[in-house]
Amino acid sequence: MCGEAALPSDAGIAREKEEVQGKDALCEPHIFQEEVGHDSNAAEVYSETFRKEEEEAEDDDDDAVSSAPSSPLCEPRIQQEVIGHDSNGVEICKAIDIETFRAYRQFEAKFEEKLARIMKLPTLDGSISSAPANVKLHHGRQSAMKTARNSVFALSSSIGGRPLTQCSGFFIGWDESDKNHETGIILTPAHLICSKQPSLDSWLCEDEYAPDAAVIVHFPDRSTSKGKLCYYQKHYNIALFSTKVKPSLQLPVFNDNVNCGQKVLMLGRDERSILKINHGRVQFQNPCTFERHHFMYTYGAAPECGIGGPIVDSSEAIVGMSTPDSEGSFVPSSIILKCFHLWRKHGRIPRPHLQLKLSAIQYLDEAHIERISLDCGIDEGLIVKEVSNGSMAEKNGIRVGDVVESLDGNCITSLVELEIMLLDLSQQHLDRGSNNDSKIDVELGIFHTRRSKRRTIKMTLKLTDEGEEVVRGYYTVTAPKAISSWVPPEKVDQG
Repeated sequence: MCGEAALPSDAGIAREKEEVQGKDALCEPHIFQEEVGHDSNAAEVYSETFRKEEEEAEDDDDDAVSSAPSSPLCEPRIQQEVIGHDSNGVEICKAIDIETFRAYRQFEAKFEEKLARIMKLPTLDGSISSAPANVKLHHGRQSAMKTARNSVFALSSSIGGRPLTQCSGFFIGWDESDKNHETGIILTPAHLICSKQPSLDSWLCEDEYAPDAAVIVHFPDRSTSKGKLCYYQKHYNIALFSTKVKPSLQLPVFNDNVNCGQKVLMLGRDERSILKINHGRVQFQNPCTFERHHFMYTYGAAPECGIGGPIVDSSEAIVGMSTPDSEGSFVPSSIILKCFHLWRKHGRIPRPHLQLKLSAIQYLDEAHIERISLDCGIDEGLIVKEVSNGSMAEKNGIRVGDVVESLDGNCITSLVELEIMLLDLSQQHLDRGSNNDSKIDVELGIFHTRRSKRRTIKMTLKLTDEGEEVVRGYYTVTAPKAISSWVPPEKVDQG
């Protein structure tokens, strides 16, 4: 199979690089060969001569004393030539010659050296710790509240009669077009109508959706009603459906002030509409490199079929919605309410795209925070973990290990806080009568870690309700006689 190329058996280098993937807008090299024709079987024929490549020469050690930004981190990778398909339609690739493989190993060694230097930056040094990372909190079970559980429903989707997904959802408000209060709005993850999810990395935006999928809402009394899709937002993974409900249904109460260690209950319903409950405590942590910025977390997984169900506190107030992204993840009520009100007023939920993967300093280990404070003189902000290839951020010199300290002059301490600021910018932009899909100007306060300098960067960002994409660039690896040259991402087959 193609993609990550099959290496010679004696190489033994099938390594996972998740740490690498979370540290920069990676540019991965591919083999580039010139197509010169086709054989009798219509298979592509390539020249024996590889395109020469220029070797990346800039050293991060020099960047520390230079006024110019460091070069983006680029990871070597081999792409093979497809020569046919087997009986199952799986691609068959030409074996990699040993000379190209040796060249790849040389580039890989240089990449590992540069990565090791970058990982010594105080903002990225994950070896600093004062306590185990797997400390868990436990507490006794509580019973669910009547108001909250009456608002929780099971939902199922199908395409052409073929079952697609089942999850939970909850009543969030009335359909304003129905003055009799017989039609309610149900909030649930857009995962309910996701027909294809080829990657766990949400930032690749590869998920496919079926907005025409049939959706059924299953009520606690086992009655059902058809759900009509009102809107779905890919970035936040939320969907709103309208359906007939009982007029006696009470509007939910939300609490957008969530505290670390707070006891919560996770509610949901299974395929038989039976209530499922789990308990846990809110924890403050950074998302993994594949997850969006708007999540918070609990110690304790959502109940079976509870994805999309509400998370409630001891006063019956909803503090968030469970998500399918990782165990215990949820969208906090502060984000839910911003999105719901934006949709109510403008029919859409656009947001500016920074094209950065970030993590909050305040959620790091105390020893790590101290190291950053001593070396950089900063105690809060968002550490840049990855920069999208070709993005405005990259063009303006933002690099892995830098710190985003402010947005439009407002200090930022957490990722949820950043998302609320972005949604506020969207609200203000639309209130002025601007188009949904347009541009928006922002100012980022950046601390450049390598140079220990602060800078305010003005950027024009895309405003859209599509998912935010953070992608890697690629560069090619050739035989030893060749050197590396930059290849535009749009001209590279990313496998």
